[in-house]
Amino acid sequence: MAEKISALILIIVSDLSTRQSLESLLDRTGFTPQFAETAEIGFQKAVELLPAVIMLDIDVPNLNSYETCRRLHANRSLVGIPVIMLCDREQRDTRAAGLNAGADDFLDKPFDGLDLMARLRSLARLNSRSYLLADLTRFSWMVEHAHEGYLMLDKSGMIHYTNESALNLLNMPDDYFGLPFVNVVEKRYLPEPAETWQNWLTEPDSCFLVQPENPTARAVWLVLEALDTTLGTEHYRIVRLRDVTERMSIYQDMRKFHTVISHKLRTPMSMLMTSIAIIKSQLDSLTPEELKKMLGTMIKGTDRLAGEIRSILTYIDAPLALNLGKSMILEELPELVTSICKTSQLANNVSFSMPSNLSPLIIAMTPDAVEMIIHELLENARKFHPTHDPQIEISVGQMEEGFILMRIADDGTTLSTEQLQWAWLPYFQSEKDFTGELPGLGLGFPMVATLIWKAGGVINLRNRSDGPGIIVDLKIPLESTMRNMERSAAPFGS
Repeated sequence: MAEKISALILIIVSDLSTRQSLESLLDRTGFTPQFAETAEIGFQKAVELLPAVIMLDIDVPNLNSYETCRRLHANRSLVGIPVIMLCDREQRDTRAAGLNAGADDFLDKPFDGLDLMARLRSLARLNSRSYLLADLTRFSWMVEHAHEGYLMLDKSGMIHYTNESALNLLNMPDDYFGLPFVNVVEKRYLPEPAETWQNWLTEPDSCFLVQPENPTARAVWLVLEALDTTLGTEHYRIVRLRDVTERMSIYQDMRKFHTVISHKLRTPMSMLMTSIAIIKSQLDSLTPEELKKMLGTMIKGTDRLAGEIRSILTYIDAPLALNLGKSMILEELPELVTSICKTSQLANNVSFSMPSNLSPLIIAMTPDAVEMIIHELLENARKFHPTHDPQIEISVGQMEEGFILMRIADDGTTLSTEQLQWAWLPYFQSEKDFTGELPGLGLGFPMVATLIWKAGGVINLRNRSDGPGIIVDLKIPLESTMRNMERSAAPFGS
């Protein structure tokens, strides 16, 4: 059975009998004819309709058919569209001139139906393939010049293709063919969440590739997405890498700034305003000693407020302010937890434990970053507790060489499987407004996760097994461990 082809055919012909003959022959064939009586109308319709084939009658009055053929082929929009010239058998000597003008084929009048259909099918098929090749060329150009990274992996996870962006994002050599994708990623990035990455070869869910920040550079964030497809009998995986570093930085800056404003400025502002209110209302009755005491409180509050404002302005000028500076020594942690509990009005709700032998250890995070993490988790514990009065246990231990484990457990709500998954989602849904909240733990928990991840740590969220509530485990590297974890910019395999 002949291949069924549907295509639009433009026929530039003025002779009525020729038109009627072609209409009759093309009826119900799958080819749809469009007619033009003059060269100018034909040219306009060609540009507008982009037909599969153009048929041009040599005998159109007042028409230089050869010049029209040249004009059709010269138009960039019509490149690749074949032109068939219609001529009488007696006009065979005109074919050389037609070929010189760019004609792709000739058809003798009167028309033979079988010959007509065979030529149209052949030329329409060739034109379709030329369009596919043109589309492929354009697509390849777009992929090669895309800001996002694209790779193609075989079923075993070996790299078969990568564009320039992916080559740079993963720091691969030019002879990348056959390199294991998982190894290439793990040489430069920490995939998160770790549970998703462990099963990625069999279940390619979206995840992050995080390059932890260091004293001279901020963290790099890539979103990894994949689509499994079949080409012929072979199975391939198309991988997209999107650099969302700017988006993550903007979101974190907004979230951190909000936390700093609401948390750090509240106490000094309260001290200052309370003292001012007392002095204002009792100025005439205050003794010099009482006035001196009030002024001392005001000065203390003002100094503290000024210090916090300087800290905020420094942070605005330097986005890494929360993560640059002196790393935290664990002996400072008990006092920090006590201060957070006091300002959060949870002093009677939190128990803290840490072996004394861990006090000299230095972790790869600043006190500001640790303060934000603990503050966010305590606020979540209170926010999602049925009575907003949680009992929270904070414990610090060392179960793995080079890392400390901080566990924060509450007695609040038990989360569903879906909520446990959604807790990470605000960053995966990067097309959505990144300030919108999803049901579950809110944006505070993902914020904690990103701080831990970009410090080279690991975070795990699970329900308690001994009752209602959740447990958050934070695996935080020591400063010495982090120095060993720093990734060099050397090419893969060096």
